[in-house]
Amino acid sequence: MLVSSRRAGKPATLGERRRATMRVLVVEDEPTMLSALSDALTHERLVVDTALDGRDALGMVHVEQAYDLILLDLMMPHMDGLTFLRTIRSEGHAMPVLVLTARDLTNDKVSGLDAGADDYLTKPFDLDELLARVRALLRRNGNHKTSVLRAGAVELDTVTHVCRVHERTVTLATKEEQLLEYLLRNQGRIVPREELEDHLWDAKASLWSDTLRTHIRYLRAKLDTDPEHPLITTLRGLGYGIVAPSDKGDGHDS
Repeated sequence: MLVSSRRAGKPATLGERRRATMRVLVVEDEPTMLSALSDALTHERLVVDTALDGRDALGMVHVEQAYDLILLDLMMPHMDGLTFLRTIRSEGHAMPVLVLTARDLTNDKVSGLDAGADDYLTKPFDLDELLARVRALLRRNGNHKTSVLRAGAVELDTVTHVCRVHERTVTLATKEEQLLEYLLRNQGRIVPREELEDHLWDAKASLWSDTLRTHIRYLRAKLDTDPEHPLITTLRGLGYGIVAPSDKGDGHDS
């Protein structure tokens, strides 16, 4: 069990899209542990998908393709962790895998590492140690992009989570920051609504059309100093983007 835990966060849905926020898959058959891990990683501003067994996890990897990290329990129904690990490695998936298991035998550790695990942590473990190992593996994976993103007078540091507008610090909620980061990393194009919803929210949230629109409105209220030239452009019926003035569409509906 974890030494400490927080309220469980909701896992995000799957889909093919250009990514900004780091994305983690947690594979664990014990619901309480799964919820605690999901919540802890969500608190670290990671986007989290979850699976209760190796078979479901394999299907998610086949859809998502590009997880930045997998946390993997070994003892699971339907498809155990070692079989899952050997399968994704044989298919060429190279994302780092942190194995979490109650088995502390040397032979088990060797088997996990030989199957393609990048690190191994025995239950029970300290939450701070887990998060430190997660950060180390994400750094090692080399998927971190430029940490300071800019557009006009807006600057977002994705490491310190500080946003500034004309050098003035602006406080953003987690989803607002993730939305802004995604738009900043995709400057120059209109990002479809479905892509934003799929990347940043779970399936239930995607059913509520006002969820994304509300967060866009909140961001505009905090970021726009010139209402005549908003940072975030709307292309009616398609999506949102941060684009050059000459590329902006005519439809601005919030």
